[in-house]
Parts: sequence; structure tokens; C-alpha cells
Amino acid sequence: MIRWEELLSDLSPPWLVMVCGLVGVGKTTIAQQISQSLNAHYLSTDQTGYLLFGTERRYDEEYYKRVYEHLMKESRRALRVGGSVVLDGTFLKTETRERFFDAFQKSASLWTVYVTCAEATVKKRLGSRASDGLVAKGYSEARFEIYQAFKEKLAQNREYSVPRGERASLITIDTTTQPWSILEKRVVLRPEVP
Repeated sequence: MIRWEELLSDLSPPWLVMVCGLVGVGKTTIAQQISQSLNAHYLSTDQTGYLLFGTERRYDEEYYKRVYEHLMKESRRALRVGGSVVLDGTFLKTETRERFFDAFQKSASLWTVYVTCAEATVKKRLGSRASDGLVAKGYSEARFEIYQAFKEKLAQNREYSVPRGERASLITIDTTTQPWSILEKRVVLRPEVP
């Protein structure tokens, strides 16, 4: 098991950890493990969307706007009381990541955990949980077609990107096999707070 507190210790808490990647790669498992390890507030885009919209989720611009506003509000609240925050979502839109980094760069040490996995494993995972209930799936409605659509957006759309040269420190992890592999760790020092 990864010792997350040790892995993130290059920067001082509180931490804002954004766990991102394509659907089905294991983000929720990783995010929940980090949250438990750090005793941090866990906030999920899927759970938040369900909280705000119930089963009438429409994944349009208004949906994402309200979900991210709610996550920002809850993150601010958690950081104000001294806790760290773990965000669980795809977060593949560069502009979305940047909005969070802008909002929290002075109040938390920023980490992005980019989760990747072999496509065959993702297909198997998503297929095996297709009959699970919504709660068992972490409120996710992900299917392999959604994975493929996001993968195509990453390849062809400049609005979407794999996190690399941003203001947050980065850990890239592969969940294809156990034990998980840490592929990369890059630390970006937190700017001085005036």
C-alpha cells in the first residue's frame, strides 16, 4: 500500500489533492485511499452531481458549472478549518484544473494525482461493474464508450489535457496491476504567501 502522507510530505499540509484521469482507471479507489490515509475531506464530482441533480444528471455545461462551484465551496470550508481535501473526478479540462489551482494556491499545497491504466483493464473493470448499483459504483455512470470519448478528446481537443506542466505537484500512478506503480513524481514548490 502506498504511504500517501510520506509521498506528499515534500510540501506542508494542508493539501489539496486533485485525483484525475479517464473513467474506469481507478480514481475513486485511489482518492478514497488518499483521503483515509490523510484523514482528509473527500469530495467527488459524481457524488456531488448526484447530490445536486439526483438521477436527472445531464452532464452539460450547467451541470459541470454547479458541480465545480459546489466542490470549490466545500474545499474552501474544509481548508478554513485546517483540513486537507481530496477531489475525485476526471478533471481533464485544463481550464477546470487551472480554476482550482488559482482558487487554492495560497491556502493549500497543490497536488495532482494522475491515474492511468491499460485500456484492456479499464474495459474489463467497467464491464464487471455494469450491473452494480449506483452507490456501489461511487455514483459513477461510466461506461467504456465514455472512456473512449474522453480518450479521443484528450487526443484531439486542446481544451483537454493530461496534467503535466502546471502549478501543482504531480504524481502519476498506474493501476493496471497490483501493486500499483508510481510512474512519476514532480514537486512544484508552493508560492510564498504575502
